[in-house]
Amino acid sequence: MNWKNRSICFALLGLTVGFHLHARHASDLAWALLVLQFFIGPQLQYVHGCLAANPRRAEVRNMLLDGFGFGFGAWAAGLGFPLWISFAMFIATSVNLIAFASWKGWASALVAMGLGVIAVACVQPLSFQPDTGMWATGLCMFTLMLFLTVFAQDAFLRASKLYQQRAQTRQQLTEIQALKDLLAEQATRDPLTGLFNRRMLDQKLPQLMQQCATRGTSLAVMLLDMDRFKEVNDTYGHAAGDHLLLALSHHLMQYNRSQDMVFRYGGDEFLVLFPDTALEVAQDRAQQLCEAFAHLPRRLEQQTLHGTLSCGLASFPAHGQDVQTLLQHTDEALYQAKATGRNKVVVYGAQAIHTDSIVEPSAAQA
Repeated sequence: MNWKNRSICFALLGLTVGFHLHARHASDLAWALLVLQFFIGPQLQYVHGCLAANPRRAEVRNMLLDGFGFGFGAWAAGLGFPLWISFAMFIATSVNLIAFASWKGWASALVAMGLGVIAVACVQPLSFQPDTGMWATGLCMFTLMLFLTVFAQDAFLRASKLYQQRAQTRQQLTEIQALKDLLAEQATRDPLTGLFNRRMLDQKLPQLMQQCATRGTSLAVMLLDMDRFKEVNDTYGHAAGDHLLLALSHHLMQYNRSQDMVFRYGGDEFLVLFPDTALEVAQDRAQQLCEAFAHLPRRLEQQTLHGTLSCGLASFPAHGQDVQTLLQHTDEALYQAKATGRNKVVVYGAQAIHTDSIVEPSAAQA
């Protein structure tokens, strides 16, 4: 990934060193090493990185070589440590290595350039000639500025790309969470009526029983269904039946308190939980609900449909201290209401209460 930056900056730095060598009337060997280091070297390093099994590790080795041996450390020492050239070479080496290895990279740059200086010291005495000509100084400043600008631009592009990827990831996570919430909602709702389903009942009923047991209150359970609902489906079709089911679900939601919970138990059966409610209060509410529903005719096309309800009631903890027993006794109360003539409310273990104010529709009307 550093091939483009290395090729451009090395070429400019090579020109800078070239101006300095020209001012000092350097030997042909110095010029040959200049071409090898600053113009041919980046291309060889690029080929090495492409062929390496681990390109990242190969690039770190290349950057260490930039500072060591015939790299920047050796050039700085061999030229007599010209101030601007040495500074630019150190910045280039350390910044690249810091980008790959944090502060360890900076220490590696110091070691690499120090070894380069030692290598030159083994061949010739070290000298200190910090001055550079105007052209070398100006070109060195320009090269250093360009290197840092390009480096910062690359960092900006990578940061922007990372930000976009993270934004996309956050958006995807938000969409996934919304989908999970939707699926969870659909998993606990009846698709026709929108009421809670049996899955939700299995979750909420044990919780409410525990809460009522803790508070020392009663939990009333009402199970109801529409009388002769099968005849409505057979006579008027399933669309009429669905119309009645929707009407009943709306009726139940309208006639219940915010703390009550309404479930579609299955088919035309609905179940209502009355937390912290005495059985007598729930019985009165069931009576009122059944009477109100029977007095509200339902229009469907050219037909007027009537419906009555049969209800079974049981209470926790009086009629069952576990879920299975409580639901079984509620179901038995409903069965008794159906078996003894429909259109009535039955409390488990008690006599049926007829809704005397209701004139039961004929089979054709129901």
